[in-house]
Amino acid sequence: MYELLGKENNEVKVKITIEKEKWSEYLEKAYNQNKAKFNIQGFRKGAAPRKIIEKNYGERVFYDDALDIAFYDEYGAFLIANKDLEVIDQPSLTFEKFDENGVVMTATAPLLPEVKLGQYKGLTIEAYKETLDEAKVDKQLNQERERSARFVEAKETDKAKLGDFATIDFKGFLGEKQFDGGTAENYRLELGSKTFIDNFEEQIVGMGIGEEKDINVKFPDDYPSEELKGKPVVFKVKLNKLENKELPELNDEFASNASEFETLEEYKADIRKHLQESLDQKIKRENENRLLDKCVEGTSLEVPKALVERQLDLFMRDFETRLSYQGLKMDDYLKFTNTDLKTFREGYNEQAKKAVKTRLVLEAIIKAEGLDVSNEELDAKLEETAKKYGKTLEDYKKTITEDNLAYIKNDILMDKVVDFLTKNNQLA
Repeated sequence: MYELLGKENNEVKVKITIEKEKWSEYLEKAYNQNKAKFNIQGFRKGAAPRKIIEKNYGERVFYDDALDIAFYDEYGAFLIANKDLEVIDQPSLTFEKFDENGVVMTATAPLLPEVKLGQYKGLTIEAYKETLDEAKVDKQLNQERERSARFVEAKETDKAKLGDFATIDFKGFLGEKQFDGGTAENYRLELGSKTFIDNFEEQIVGMGIGEEKDINVKFPDDYPSEELKGKPVVFKVKLNKLENKELPELNDEFASNASEFETLEEYKADIRKHLQESLDQKIKRENENRLLDKCVEGTSLEVPKALVERQLDLFMRDFETRLSYQGLKMDDYLKFTNTDLKTFREGYNEQAKKAVKTRLVLEAIIKAEGLDVSNEELDAKLEETAKKYGKTLEDYKKTITEDNLAYIKNDILMDKVVDFLTKNNQLA
């Protein structure tokens, strides 16, 4: 049986008492579930009596398993009877008694904190403003121009210059010893790309085809290799081939080759349009973030450590996924950056705390304003996604789990509360 001891400091305490007779039943259940794990001489596996197993392995051999079963039943009954309590993590346990005569323990579980909302309507927020820099249009245009570049083999008498592509052999030496990973043949390198160590590419400038040269450089102090970090080295380099990059002229012919447009002005107008759309989205996000920060700023709540840790777990999983796209593992990344997982997580702690606090404030506003997602709104969102996969709404619904449905519904609800705040506050 259980007894609610009280709620304070965003925690609930419940005393769970299991009398001797009930405890014996749990011990018997633990025995029946685990007896097949024990090998006792003279008995078939799983057929040894409980007393024999306890004699051989100790009288408390089934205590932990019995406690797991008992806790699941007794604490579970408490949660079912107290559904109004918003428990957010597993409880910590302290024991008053834990022996053959029964169990008396206190479970202390963290609760969703009380959120005391400040002003979240009628606020005036300084708007984020940014205008499209025309230089970004030219930059994107030149990037396309770079992609359309032709490479023409240089004359035998030409000398390497920044912007050329040099095909080189190189061998790296630390003192008199050739070091691992510092050797290649016919490596094609764009001079000025900053692909290699600082001042490597610049020293190739001026070399002629067939020329050999010793290039002196120093590895950065934060270089991943302990053997090489901060060390001066010599690369013996030979220039095998040189290619000049020829860029097309920025004219109507270039525009028609690089795009669906006939003139350069039409092409630039399309680039400008897409850049402006991206900028408008950025401005929208920035203003929404400023609005949310203002609403959170006036709110009083204590952010639970359990939720911060859960948010950090999400951050870590997301980061590991992004690393995997680059063919890296988390252990490799930590090694390269000379850090450990604990320190890395700590670096995201404030960001996680802010994310949790913002979410709790939004959930409190949703509750205060009675915001909800109608079946029609949910179906409209699902139908929009279904069309992307070429499915009907009904067919798409069959592929969605309850967890996915809850996630989609929560996304819609978050959009609704942000729209609500945008309409009920003012940007200046």
